Amino acid sequence: MGMSAYAVIAGSLFIALWKYPAVALAGVFCMFGLEQWGQATTTFFVQHQTATNYLIGGILVLAVMVQGVKKGFSLLSDFPPVGWLILALFVYAFASAQWAPRSDISLDLWASRWPYLVIFIVLSPLLITQSRDLRAANIGLLVGGGFLTILLLFFVKWEYRLIVLGHNFGNPLAVSTMAAMVVLVAVLADPWPESRWWFPLKWMLIGLCLALVVRSASRGQLLGTLLVSFACWPISRRLANVKQFVILGLVVVFLGGATSWAIQEYSSDQQIYGARGNRWNEQSAQEDVSSRLINAIFLVRLAYESPETVLIGLGNSASYDPRILGIYPHFVPLEVLAEEGLIGFGLYLTILFCSIRSCLRCFRSITNNPRERLLLGGLVGLYMFTLLLSFKQGSLLGNLEFFMLSIILGRYERILSRNRAFEKSEEESESWPATSLTKQPALLPESRTSWKAPC
Repeated sequence: MGMSAYAVIAGSLFIALWKYPAVALAGVFCMFGLEQWGQATTTFFVQHQTATNYLIGGILVLAVMVQGVKKGFSLLSDFPPVGWLILALFVYAFASAQWAPRSDISLDLWASRWPYLVIFIVLSPLLITQSRDLRAANIGLLVGGGFLTILLLFFVKWEYRLIVLGHNFGNPLAVSTMAAMVVLVAVLADPWPESRWWFPLKWMLIGLCLALVVRSASRGQLLGTLLVSFACWPISRRLANVKQFVILGLVVVFLGGATSWAIQEYSSDQQIYGARGNRWNEQSAQEDVSSRLINAIFLVRLAYESPETVLIGLGNSASYDPRILGIYPHFVPLEVLAEEGLIGFGLYLTILFCSIRSCLRCFRSITNNPRERLLLGGLVGLYMFTLLLSFKQGSLLGNLEFFMLSIILGRYERILSRNRAFEKSEEESESWPATSLTKQPALLPESRTSWKAPC
């Protein structure tokens, strides 16, 4: 069953990319969930732990090639300025690894992470060349991520909040992040808003995804999903009538009820979580947040002990030095400030500014276009969700979805701008002949007798 389901997902991506290359982006979002499914059910993937990464990487490369054949040079023409800023940030981060206290540890991390940099930051954004590419990616995420959610929720062995992978355990944050993204796309970027058959399936899928998030005891993912769903609803729908307010109220009730049921279902049995059964207590959450802030602030204070490190930083992944923290601080903005200094932090803030500006510009240009608003709502929701996660987990090298979505936002802004320019030129070309024929005789009456039609 494990290999069969794995083959269905991978085969579907391979078949669909020939007509819709952007579905490979859904494979990138589901890569770590698919990886854990394979390792939890099939010995081959336990023995070859990077097989899924190579598979998705190969599918992505093939999809980019297919998109390139279809779009030609336009595949690169819409690469936004924020993309160059992100590339500059990571180039500087790699350079800073040379002067990190333990450069050997930093460079080893770069050696293991650079393929993901290529997948998330260089290749994946190239798949989005028009609005329908976003829609194809959303549908792929709903189908593939929803199918994986069901498999991981009911057909694998769990111990506490972790999936058992042979003699090891999986990463609960990876599967919960995938499930949360499915929820955001279903709620905000609904690809079939008028379909009667999709309506009950959508809410059933949302409930199952929230159950997986709670099953993995991922508090940040759960809170981020709920907050972003409410915050981005006005982007994807117009709140100009009573109907939308009623729907929003029902969404709030459903998400709250599903979350409450899942928490009671999975946290009532202490054997599920063992000693970690108190993760849903307020005290436990406050302790985890404070410990991460303490680590991040300690790293910043260490960087500010000398003028040189204030400007250029301690060096990328300096926190992994056993003499400092021995691990990343789980707070990306302060990590960038400490390890990349004011230079890197300035690039990071500029990236945030450009992405927020792209959101505002896109929203202003499609206010009266319901279909585009759904796409923008889902895209902004995913962007905000990954931004929130960067304040509680991951590192600069481990939070690549945020930077990928920043580039996609910039490309989407350029796509909308190009479409508006095309529509404007069409309107002008349609009105120009009529204007010239009506005005020319009035301005040049003698042309009526002197003008001759060309052969």
